[in-house]
Amino acid sequence: MTVVDELAGVRWRRGLACRLPRLWLDTPRPGALGLLTDADMPVPPRARVLATPVAANLAALTAGRALQVPYGQPFQLGAGAVELLPSGASLGGAIARLQAKGQSILAVRSATLDALPSCPPLDLREADVLLIDAALADAHTHTAADLHTHLHAALAGGPHVWLLQDALLALDLLLWADGALRVAPMLQRLVQRSGLPVLAPQSPGRSPAGLLLWPLSQAARLPAAWRAAPQTVIAEPGQTVSPDAVHLPFSRRLAGTALDAFVAHAACPTVLAWGTGAESLAQRLVSRGQLCHVLRIPYQLPLV
Repeated sequence: MTVVDELAGVRWRRGLACRLPRLWLDTPRPGALGLLTDADMPVPPRARVLATPVAANLAALTAGRALQVPYGQPFQLGAGAVELLPSGASLGGAIARLQAKGQSILAVRSATLDALPSCPPLDLREADVLLIDAALADAHTHTAADLHTHLHAALAGGPHVWLLQDALLALDLLLWADGALRVAPMLQRLVQRSGLPVLAPQSPGRSPAGLLLWPLSQAARLPAAWRAAPQTVIAEPGQTVSPDAVHLPFSRRLAGTALDAFVAHAACPTVLAWGTGAESLAQRLVSRGQLCHVLRIPYQLPLV
């Protein structure tokens, strides 16, 4: 394992940046072109993103803010090219295959080997380097199959609230439940923009009954009639959760053994890991004979 400042044109410059094609790979930035891997990523004002048409529509981005590129169609960007591939992790979600100077990179932020019901299955291409977000390398998260099981158990019980950190997950839960869920108004608008053939979800109603999906970010605005109902928080590991709620860790980002399995499935000669768990992942991969580097991210003291 080696720690590098740059590999295959990818470096850290207060964010994950690619030289060719010139693109921000972690979070879109004002005045620059970024990659929208999932439709719920924050897009600041004046930022432009490369996204699938479905993701751009879900994110309610105007034509001037999103370069819409369908899956599997390479897009020339300066001296390089970008191809978006289904990640299997969210509706419109994408993995990017970057090509420049005879070298190719698979840039992966969120993905799953077992596609969720709202989206097409994972589709990978050969590449020289796998650039992978390893923030959850040592975390445990529930699988989609686990959530499916918990969902049907909740539907068989009394009134219950699921607080979702990931709004897009509501689409998959509705498909699993054939639309037989109560849904917050904000999530209802997301369902309408998705264009998915799900049954019309019900509004929360004045008296609690069944299962209500509600955004975790708006937990303080939960209708009074539902506040006494049992609550389950579906959120990433480490999320602060009320002591009265059950926490089911879930993330579209690869975690723990699922991350290792994905790396093996991608079968790229070289792996470049970044994020808080990068060194831990690299140690595991190197012990199995995989060439792996860790991208150095300089520590910056907070401004006071």
